[in-house]
Amino acid sequence: MRVVSLYMLPGFVALFWGLVHLFMARKSSTYKIMQLLIGTVAAMALGDLILGEILNSKTAAHLLVQLLAPALIPLTCLYFSHLWRGYRHRPIQMSWIVLPVMLFTAGLILTGALGAKGTESLIDRIIAGEKGGILYLSGMERAYYIWTFFIFRIVMALEILFMAGYIIFVGIRIRYSLTHLKDFLVGKRRVRLLEIQLTLAVFILMGFGAKIFLHPLLLRTPALTYAVIVLTSAFEFLFFFLGMFGAREFVSLPDIASSFRFNYNRECAAENAAEVVMDMVPMLRGEALTQLLSRLEVQAGAENPGRNIGKSTKGSSLSATIMGSASASGEESDLLARFQHLMLDEQLFLQPSITLTDVADRLHTNKTYISRMVNQNYSLGFPEVLNILRVDYAEQYIRKHPAANQEDIAKACGFLSASSFNSTFKRITGYTPKVWAAHLKTNT
Repeated sequence: MRVVSLYMLPGFVALFWGLVHLFMARKSSTYKIMQLLIGTVAAMALGDLILGEILNSKTAAHLLVQLLAPALIPLTCLYFSHLWRGYRHRPIQMSWIVLPVMLFTAGLILTGALGAKGTESLIDRIIAGEKGGILYLSGMERAYYIWTFFIFRIVMALEILFMAGYIIFVGIRIRYSLTHLKDFLVGKRRVRLLEIQLTLAVFILMGFGAKIFLHPLLLRTPALTYAVIVLTSAFEFLFFFLGMFGAREFVSLPDIASSFRFNYNRECAAENAAEVVMDMVPMLRGEALTQLLSRLEVQAGAENPGRNIGKSTKGSSLSATIMGSASASGEESDLLARFQHLMLDEQLFLQPSITLTDVADRLHTNKTYISRMVNQNYSLGFPEVLNILRVDYAEQYIRKHPAANQEDIAKACGFLSASSFNSTFKRITGYTPKVWAAHLKTNT
């Protein structure tokens, strides 16, 4: 019974990390696929034991494995695809579900034909490895054996080979190296999260394959069973833990340790907070940077609500930081300066129908050149620069006119409609205009 109970360990590990991901990693780019993977592991590991031992039904446990085991490898490959190329869920990616459904349906039909007692007896004989083989089985027993043992193992073998090939393929493409992992473990370098997860998956795959193909041997060798289950659970624990960093391409030991930096005494709190922010700065680009700056401005405005009211947009932190980050040389420097003069001093962005062609005409150049200059200097497209300037102006307008409705604000800030203003404001700042204004009012 101790060996059987130990089979629950991978399931409990999965349940634990499922809850942790639910509360701490919901904004990770791989959250949904990771939760599917965790749920499948937990259901198979715990369900197999609960149905097989507690309910004394090897048939139900066997059917559960038929349904869930073939799903683990495709889900893991989908997770790797998300890490590698940031794939989103597409209907065709779920076509693999046909295999486990077919195996489960066939097993269910054959179980009904054999009856509960007949199926239990057959499973016991197969697991015990009785001599005689398939030739000594009746017609229906033979069909059950072929579908739920023979074909199931063929499917699992093909899936394991596919995943092994996939791991090799991805490893070659990302230039996987054991040296990278060694340097990572000693804290010398950052490595791709995908490299670490591929390595852990290899060991988990070996334990998974052992349980599927060497199940009778494991039952007869408790020491080997302990080793396989404990090691597989340990690698599974690390796999799900690192899954919390699915939004990051590269990780290092200090990055992982940053999760716990706030668990220090008060004297170190400010320094640790600064380190966390600096670690995250390389990830802040474009829209994410504007959201951060806008939220910082909300806090600063709450402490000093009178600042920037009635002043030029040039003086505000959000647009000033975005515009101030640009640098150019030669003729482009002069063009960039004139572009910023149009935007910040003449506030051309307040015209709702302003286009890149209009700006190019004002600067006596062509729109292709202006577009390339804006992209190179601000890492943003021209429409997004306009939106940032308009949202920044809207923040000032709201401070100066707290009673204004959204239609008036949208019109004053160059938006074509209140709905467009509302969605753009929320996308850039992270708040709706009403929530932003309420937050500002609460803190003044």
